[in-house]
Amino acid sequence: MTPLRRLCRLRVALVPCPPSGTYAPSLPKVLGQRPSSSSSSSSSASSSSSSSSADSLSSSSTAPSSTSQHIAQLPPHAADSRNRSLLTSSLWAHRINSRILQLQNERPAASASPDRHRSASDSFVRVSLPFLSDENLLEEYRNPFGSIRVGKILEDLDALAGSVAYLHCSGADLSIVTASVDRIDLVKDIPADRDVSIFGYVTYVGRSSMEVSIEMETIPLDSESSIENDSPLGSLKFTRNKNDKRGELLLSAKFIMVARDPKTNKAAPVPQLRLDTDAERKLFAKGAQNKVAKQLQDQTALSNRPPSVEEMALVHNLYKEYMQYIPSSEGSSDTGRGILPKPDNIVWMKDTLVQNINLTFPQDRNIHNKIFGGYLMRLAYEVASVTGIMFSKSRLVFLSLDDVTFSRPVEIGAVLDLHSQVVYTREDILVVKVVAHVVDAVSGSRDLSNEFWMTFRTPVPPQERRRIMPMGFNECMLYLEGKRRAG
Repeated sequence: MTPLRRLCRLRVALVPCPPSGTYAPSLPKVLGQRPSSSSSSSSSASSSSSSSSADSLSSSSTAPSSTSQHIAQLPPHAADSRNRSLLTSSLWAHRINSRILQLQNERPAASASPDRHRSASDSFVRVSLPFLSDENLLEEYRNPFGSIRVGKILEDLDALAGSVAYLHCSGADLSIVTASVDRIDLVKDIPADRDVSIFGYVTYVGRSSMEVSIEMETIPLDSESSIENDSPLGSLKFTRNKNDKRGELLLSAKFIMVARDPKTNKAAPVPQLRLDTDAERKLFAKGAQNKVAKQLQDQTALSNRPPSVEEMALVHNLYKEYMQYIPSSEGSSDTGRGILPKPDNIVWMKDTLVQNINLTFPQDRNIHNKIFGGYLMRLAYEVASVTGIMFSKSRLVFLSLDDVTFSRPVEIGAVLDLHSQVVYTREDILVVKVVAHVVDAVSGSRDLSNEFWMTFRTPVPPQERRRIMPMGFNECMLYLEGKRRAG
């Protein structure tokens, strides 16, 4: 199968939802139809070497009939040149080929002024991953254990969040970057034998920032939703009608995207959010609460404030325990030192350290010629997963990714140095911290790029579970931070 044929097996729907009063953010209603011959020819004429077909959409009787879906296509060399997932490549194709901007031609003329309010439905983007009906796609996402590669899903989520943010700001000359990932929670394992959909939209807007909420759910087998193989190239169409049942929620995520002026690289205002329904108002209020909570979390971080009384008591208990396992040095007066052999199920934190070195390549860049943030998340997840597997001696179940801040862009050609270690354990829960530094190979300078905190669950029986043991003040602070992240 050629790269272009494989790429065309994914359809990305940039879907304007029904007007005010009919849109429910948690239940998008979209139906698909075959395009008319006139619309197909018009779409073909607007592209040069690669064509982009459009499907007329209709939902219930209240939905506009002139909206459309766009099929993202990349030139063959773009698909060949990197190992991004097909979904991520399709989403990038929409931006690179200005598919999002083309939507403006199908809506009433809109000002690019940030004073103009836009609804959540204006930024709604939905994609599908038909694992059940497309064996080739499933092969792209399969991990060594036969389940879905979470790292690739993380990469897709970042690409989707970017597409949502660009759609919200369509018409404005802005650069959109991922500022942070507030939280990603995997509610249930992503099934390899089901078709799933991922959708996202803007739920909160500040002056220059946007909160993008994303959910992944299964497509119910007994619903009227369908994924149809209706193209000679094998393009897939995800459709939903008003009688569809909701699938099982698999994943939820919150991304914070920031707009910048492409000339000055300073923060730039974005269109504000028009709240049409009670559900949207609740989501907006929740977004404002999340922003305040994040600011409070930054203020009370262990790097800024000392631990609480309860946390200091825990550190003292850890100190008393680990001192029992440290061999007494010659002439030492520590009476409680080295009096017990270290149990086999206790592992020193420093012994879980795993290092991963990567040279960054142009094929992993974003449209701003920096390394794509989703690629960094995938690398971090995969080294964290390896760290956890080596520690627990078992496969893991990913639970969450907490509060990732993209502190520094990674340049093409930079050396990316990732250090990963288990920092906290509790029963069947373990937390892995990954620190990513950008290294200048010539000068040897190191700059912090990202910190990732990932929580996993291990299926190991209680009698076989291992405990992490910090040693010294710095590792005890890592232990406390991991405890906070695990909740």
